[in-house]
Amino acid sequence: MKADLKISAADIIKITGGLLLTGTPDTLIETVTTDSRELNVNNLFIPIKGEKFDGHDFLEELIVSRRISCALTEDASLKEIAEKKGVTLIKCTDTLEALGKIGKVHRDSLSPLVVGITGTNGKTTTKELIHAVLSSKYKTHKNIKNYNNEIGVPFSLMEMKKEHEAAVIEMGMNHIGEIERLSMMVQPDIGIITNIGAGHLEFLESVEGVAYAKTEILKGMKKGSTLIVNRDTECFSIVFSLCEEMGMKMVTFGLNSDAHIFPESYKPGVESMEIVYKNTLITVPLYGRHNAYNVMAAIALAEITGISPDKVASALAGFESIGGRSEIINKGYYLINDTYNSNPLSSLFAVDSMCEVFPDNRKIAVLSDMKELGESSALYHVKIGEIVASRNFDMILLFGDMASFYEKGALQMGFPADKIITFEKKEDIADFLKADLKSGDVVLVKGSRSMQMEDVVNRLEN
Repeated sequence: MKADLKISAADIIKITGGLLLTGTPDTLIETVTTDSRELNVNNLFIPIKGEKFDGHDFLEELIVSRRISCALTEDASLKEIAEKKGVTLIKCTDTLEALGKIGKVHRDSLSPLVVGITGTNGKTTTKELIHAVLSSKYKTHKNIKNYNNEIGVPFSLMEMKKEHEAAVIEMGMNHIGEIERLSMMVQPDIGIITNIGAGHLEFLESVEGVAYAKTEILKGMKKGSTLIVNRDTECFSIVFSLCEEMGMKMVTFGLNSDAHIFPESYKPGVESMEIVYKNTLITVPLYGRHNAYNVMAAIALAEITGISPDKVASALAGFESIGGRSEIINKGYYLINDTYNSNPLSSLFAVDSMCEVFPDNRKIAVLSDMKELGESSALYHVKIGEIVASRNFDMILLFGDMASFYEKGALQMGFPADKIITFEKKEDIADFLKADLKSGDVVLVKGSRSMQMEDVVNRLEN
């Protein structure tokens, strides 16, 4: 990742509390990067220690080739080489923490309306919807793709310019404390929690743990700020209590009158959904009940920022869905590509949306492992197997280490054993479907990112 940012080495030293090892404080920096392949002019290279790579391993080559003018480092081992090559080297305790500090200081130098988004599911789609809505009134910035972690968010903040009147920043996590650190960088004027469900339980242990982790977004918000929350989410009472305790305003959204912001009517469809809000028809080219919630979050934000339903309708009419997230592919039969990620809540949404939109069609579920569920993994795979079996699906095709648990759940609900097939290879799933599918059939393909179930979709498409 990289960002254009004009700053001096002296500023970096002040921001990070670093120690100048070589070079001069007046070294000019115009590009900040953590990727040795993404360099520009007058680069500050920040080596980050990751699970697979350590950016420090690339630092010597960058110094020797003089492809960078400045670098942060956690040790002084390259001091002599940097001095010889005329590269400014700054030692700091933690380069990841330093990156976050740089992003925060840049954010502090600007004053746009900042919306922060977190939640178990729907963060990226909601971010894109809200960006579209805010752009009808403000020049609005957003983090690109789903750069929502402790590396991506600082870069998203550094990309903010003086001309931006608003910004929408997505924040993801899988450990306690991450959202707090991100929120302290972002300092949202308005926070949004899309939903709370079983996700990252390997690290968070329970859905209640997820709720406490997501509500860390409040830590970077000023007292009296507004938190927009899904009224139908699990652990709503935890969010409500913490919001009240910290002196925040709460606005809820949902699909029924329990919420502050809800539609007068909602009609799902294959290619789009229709929501009527304040007598205004808002048609959005998105599929599924989960996306109806995402749209309602955007409508709630519009309500708070004074954007009329008419403008919302206009802003969302041409909305483009993000690949791999409930993407409908019509090939005579319907292929639902929901392969970007998977957890119990998103799987429930995917299954129920199929039944809502395609009540009379032949339905096939292609399911693979849901990752990071820890000791609860087997239990949740059994539960999803039970849910699929109870929703009148016609066939269940399985792949992965957790296939037997999906099967166990389905069989417990009386699903026919001969309609459950486990495959050793993903290409065999696609080949089986090619021979079996008929016009009007609906196929859901779902699995966690690491399972790469888009391979099944691509083989069917091609």
